[in-house]
Amino acid sequence: MSNKIFICVALMFLSSIIIGQDKDEVLMKVGNSDVRVSEFKYIYEKNNGANADYSEKNVNEYLDLYIKFKLKVEKAKQLQLDTISALISELSGYRKQLASSYLIDKEVTEFLLRELYDRMKYDVEFSHIFIPVAEGATKSIREEAKSKLREIKSKIVGGMSFENAASEFSSDRTTALKGGNMGYFTAKLPSGFYELESALYKLKPGQISDIVESRIGFHLIKVTNTRPARGIMEVAHILLKQEQQNLADSIYNELLKGKDFDVLALNYSIDKTTAKNGGKLPPFGINTYDKTFEETAFSLGKDGAVSKPVLTKSGWHIIKRLAKPSPDSYELFVRKMKAQINKDQRFDAAKLSLISDIKKAAGYKEDRNELQRFVASLNEDFYSYKWSPDSALQSKMVFSLGGSNIYTIRNFADYCKKNTKTRLKYDKTKPISETIDELFTEYVNESAMEYEEKTLEMKYGDFKSLMREYEEGILLFEATKINVWDKANQDTVGLKVYYDKNKSEYIWPEKAAIVEYKISGVDKKTAEKIYKYAVKNDVSKVEKKFNKKIKIVQVTNKEFESGAKELSGLEWKKGSVSSLLIEPSGTDFSFKKLSEIIPSKQKNLSEARGYVVADYQDYLEKEWIGQLTKEFNVEVNKEILSKLKKQ
Repeated sequence: MSNKIFICVALMFLSSIIIGQDKDEVLMKVGNSDVRVSEFKYIYEKNNGANADYSEKNVNEYLDLYIKFKLKVEKAKQLQLDTISALISELSGYRKQLASSYLIDKEVTEFLLRELYDRMKYDVEFSHIFIPVAEGATKSIREEAKSKLREIKSKIVGGMSFENAASEFSSDRTTALKGGNMGYFTAKLPSGFYELESALYKLKPGQISDIVESRIGFHLIKVTNTRPARGIMEVAHILLKQEQQNLADSIYNELLKGKDFDVLALNYSIDKTTAKNGGKLPPFGINTYDKTFEETAFSLGKDGAVSKPVLTKSGWHIIKRLAKPSPDSYELFVRKMKAQINKDQRFDAAKLSLISDIKKAAGYKEDRNELQRFVASLNEDFYSYKWSPDSALQSKMVFSLGGSNIYTIRNFADYCKKNTKTRLKYDKTKPISETIDELFTEYVNESAMEYEEKTLEMKYGDFKSLMREYEEGILLFEATKINVWDKANQDTVGLKVYYDKNKSEYIWPEKAAIVEYKISGVDKKTAEKIYKYAVKNDVSKVEKKFNKKIKIVQVTNKEFESGAKELSGLEWKKGSVSSLLIEPSGTDFSFKKLSEIIPSKQKNLSEARGYVVADYQDYLEKEWIGQLTKEFNVEVNKEILSKLKKQ
């Protein structure tokens, strides 16, 4: 993210603060707390989602709920629950978890997604001069490659054409023969080529870049042209051998007469993979197939259009345009790309750019001399578990952020000690000074991110709203726990009084006592005999008659309320019996008998306790809201409220 972008964002933010101060009016006052329009809109839209239509009925209903919520929060503040150390610690933990991911999403992920979406609107044609360098190459090899490119660029500045320089000096011999021309490309380039992609989209046609690094080496880039992105195309083709031009012309003429493309593809195409599917190819963009094939496909002006036969290395193609999908909306693009973008090398590059901007804005200063003195005090023990900072190490500043945030060499040494795994990943043959430089960079970067995270509420209204939501949620939970949940469970006298007043609400409904019979290891005839006997006799007689030597009849007693699915097949009357069910084994059977209708009766407090406690909680909450309404004044600005509603 460039300084220019950072400054623009800062100015936009500043203007939003000024505008917000003028327009973010107070919607209502609950006790001593103001509720502004922005707060109500944030929580209303978040909780109602697609149903946040701002209709009068919807807004009034939600306002009533929110007033009750704010009354409880106001009471919690009056009770000074927001000063309890455990709750402060809990909120601090939530903030730490949210801040890091929020900052990355806002300043890195969202920036990259918007940048990529805008870049994908254009294809860029460019040429390059390339010097390869393997990943992990030494510093000297890298410098040698860059030195070669600096010499080449000086020749171009001196009058040599880029094309001639590419032909003579580029290690990419395939494109060197064409003056370095790579053709058209479009974002997103593969991971490891973000700097090259950025150069393509920043340069104007005719401009030449500085040295650009990619994961395969170094480049000089010249943009030659741009065009609206061709995007994605869906086509079908009929492929014939190179010696079959006459057949290709004949098939094309048949198509002009109205013959079915799918049938001709099935009968003639030598691309057997697609022939059986009407010649349909997967959707593709530029640089997927042969250039002639792509140029022909993208030149077809409408769905259903068919090309004349064109020759490629694969043979003769007759191409039919099936569809030209429109670009994704930004919202759909974000859903598809967000996970991918965070795994791409561009994410790391953008994060480093953000850190650089944070450091500049914070007036970052460092003392390299203090760092060098620390390096001089180290030996090979630094690469072992047993290393610890020298107790005599002084707390002198090694860098600062924002003037007042001082980070000492002692702080950095402690960081090195705590990050043992990071420290031990370095090879002992690597100079300690280089290891310290890398660790110091990591420490500074982490510190800069933490520094920036402290300012999120000031910079981002939605983060401020999110943290207010968390804080008030914690206070609401604690206040409700004290005044409702705990009281309902612990106030045995109050619970008993409530039950006595409302005991008519807790009634056991009429039930059916069911006997489930399971018969095992017999034939159907025997099972039917047992079934007929059970219809006319009670359980004890059935068991006595048929379980003499071995237990072939098992009995289970259950109770069900009217309408229960377990009563399917039974009449609601004493003595009704279901049909005999034969299990897949052929030797196991089952049926049910309704042995008794149990009349409804009063539940005692023990039996109804769960329901009584829940109802008592509702009662206590209503009582509490009534008390809070009397205790705290609520003033709603009806004029501002009416502006929120859709007329």
